[in-house]
Amino acid sequence: MSFFGSRSTGGSSDLVSFYEGNGRDFRGRSLANILRWNASKLESSHDYIQTVFPLPEGSGVNWDAPIIDRRVFDAFRSRPELRAKLRESFQKILWFYGLNLEKEGDVFKVVKGGNYEQHKENWDSRFDHNHLRITRIIRCLRVLGLEQEALAFHSALEENFQYVSSRSREYWRRAAERGLNIRPDLEIDDEDDDTIGPKFLREYEQERKKKGAEAEAEKDKATAELISNSATETNDKEIATDAAQDSNTTAEDISVNGVEDTVAGEDEKVTGEEENKSAGITKIADAEPQAIADEISDPKEVVKSI
Repeated sequence: MSFFGSRSTGGSSDLVSFYEGNGRDFRGRSLANILRWNASKLESSHDYIQTVFPLPEGSGVNWDAPIIDRRVFDAFRSRPELRAKLRESFQKILWFYGLNLEKEGDVFKVVKGGNYEQHKENWDSRFDHNHLRITRIIRCLRVLGLEQEALAFHSALEENFQYVSSRSREYWRRAAERGLNIRPDLEIDDEDDDTIGPKFLREYEQERKKKGAEAEAEKDKATAELISNSATETNDKEIATDAAQDSNTTAEDISVNGVEDTVAGEDEKVTGEEENKSAGITKIADAEPQAIADEISDPKEVVKSI
């Protein structure tokens, strides 16, 4: 009897133990042992990949392979150390394909490794059993909580392939994009259908969509508030500008009125001076006849003048 049991009974608890470093697969191999294999061993052995990268579905070629159930799903998603060990397995298989996992800040990227030219033939060919492995790896990583790494892997494959068939690439796309409850080999029109597949994955997808809708609603609300605040600020600026313009206009009017008052004052001053001059001339004109009359009124002075 195998360590993991049959496909029908699964072996979820032992799968967790296997990744904790305490368990063995149905052949008695530990994860640490498998991760020490060379490229030739990784290529020629066909019954380790189903344990190292398990799926929620049973394997058609390895009936002893464990499957991901709710317990495994919850364990990997709640325990960073299990995901870290899964990432180590991923790094090993990337090395086998001539690729490498890098991290820039919080972002994972899959790039060509130093052995790319020597190892690219392990996956970049028209037809190869490694294409099935790659589909499994992408799906496994996503289901067990390494979504970003899975998508980085898919992007690297799309960027670097030369000979891979469109059919294989379609399976890779499905594994990378479909809801986790829908397996890649299922022919279905609605890839967002959350009513099929394992119950725990259906529930996960339903909850994910709910949170996504709530986040989108919050985003729309924040955008609306931003637009509203921007409009208010613009309106306030327009009011302030209008007030400033009104203030400037009033100041200009006051200034003009002041100039007009000054000019009016100058006009009044000139008018006053002219009136004073006119009054002076009138006084002189009025004084001259009187002076003549005063001179004539003295006969002696007249005679002297003669």
